[in-house]
Amino acid sequence: MTEEVIEDSGLVTAINGKIATVQIERGAGCKSCSMHGFCMKNVPTEFDLATEIVLEPGDRVLLDFSPSGRILVSLLIFGLPLVFLFGGFIVASQWISEILSILVGFSALAFSFLLIRIIDGKFGKKLDIRIARKL
Repeated sequence: MTEEVIEDSGLVTAINGKIATVQIERGAGCKSCSMHGFCMKNVPTEFDLATEIVLEPGDRVLLDFSPSGRILVSLLIFGLPLVFLFGGFIVASQWISEILSILVGFSALAFSFLLIRIIDGKFGKKLDIRIARKL
């Protein structure tokens, strides 16, 4: 079974030796996703990517994102809050009333957003992204 590689484009904003700073341009995959409103902010995302391709600032490049990385990020963004919401409710319902358990569940949901932000800050720039070719 072959792994499908989804490609997006980016704009090279800086070069430092063999490291290119690439600003991601949201592609067709993002536009067709029904949840694109959550991810597509007005703040551009930049990655420092190692490359052997000769590039200059202003060049457009084609990027390869690993499908496993996309799945992991999707599970983190959409799955973790649900686990915290229901997990918080179920655990709290063992000891306190239903109304308070609901509040604990929503508090756990809010905490999961903070946790996702921390994880993104630590590991967000370490996604498996490669420069496929210059456009």
